[in-house]
Amino acid sequence: MSEQLEEQSRELLEDYLLRCRGDERPQPAPPAADTLWRVAQEVHLGHSAFFKSCEELETEPGSILQRVAREVALEGGLNWGRVVVLIVFAGTLAQRRRKAGTPRELAGVLSRFLVREQADWLEKNGGWEGFQKFCNKKGNHQGQENSHFSNALMAAAGVGLAGLVFLLAVR
Repeated sequence: MSEQLEEQSRELLEDYLLRCRGDERPQPAPPAADTLWRVAQEVHLGHSAFFKSCEELETEPGSILQRVAREVALEGGLNWGRVVVLIVFAGTLAQRRRKAGTPRELAGVLSRFLVREQADWLEKNGGWEGFQKFCNKKGNHQGQENSHFSNALMAAAGVGLAGLVFLLAVR
């Protein structure tokens, strides 16, 4: 089960990261891909100054992503808001580093973190099918004003993420 979930996670995250960079994506897209893209875009657009500042980080992308993910989980546990913010952060890192393989590497880092280190939480919350259900609840759909859902996700993610990223980057 966990191997299947890890592969599903890696495919979904790699699809998102390739899309962030404007690269060709494998077809067919993973089932949750459009939902993830929509929600992540809402978060990114609503908090673009924060994510723009992350572009200036001078550190190895996979390493900082892994450290930030672990610290976010320790800081108060996971929720879908924190997961989406981590994914958007990974997208920012992928855009910054155009070298071949970066989306695959970052997708691997984040999927291993979610499936191996946070398996109980991910399974308890229904995996990526649970993510789709959570994000597509009545009232959380495309017709809704973006700022409400984005703000709710960022609040769920915790406001300490910006400080955490920079603290880890200078260590």
